[in-house]
Amino acid sequence: MMTLVETRNRHFLEACRRVMRDLPAGEEINIAKVAMTAALSPAPHYYCTFMYALRMLRVLRHGRLALRRDRRLALWEELNVKCAAYMSRTGCKLPEALGYILASESASQYFIAPATALRLVQRLRAASAAARS
Repeated sequence: MMTLVETRNRHFLEACRRVMRDLPAGEEINIAKVAMTAALSPAPHYYCTFMYALRMLRVLRHGRLALRRDRRLALWEELNVKCAAYMSRTGCKLPEALGYILASESASQYFIAPATALRLVQRLRAASAAARS
């Protein structure tokens, strides 16, 4: 069975392939640019477990989330906004809203660090080069 990180990486590498495929003909591939473009593209899922996300949202809602203003905080804030909107529409509680969001909605981006994105693209390029030889 594939882990959430393995699933995210596979989806991210598919996004990288799309970015490279959509480059204008003859344009040189800048892997850092490919990595960031793909990382900021919509992701099919939020790659976190229900229990971890619920715990993080509760900490966020109580003002005790000690994260810098970075991609991880952006992930929890996005999930919180979506959950709050769903809760106001349906009258349900946070666990039900979170379950719905995690099961049925996509993320606005992959929420991965630039260094991680670049490393994954380099892995894709290395695998592609190995397959050609």
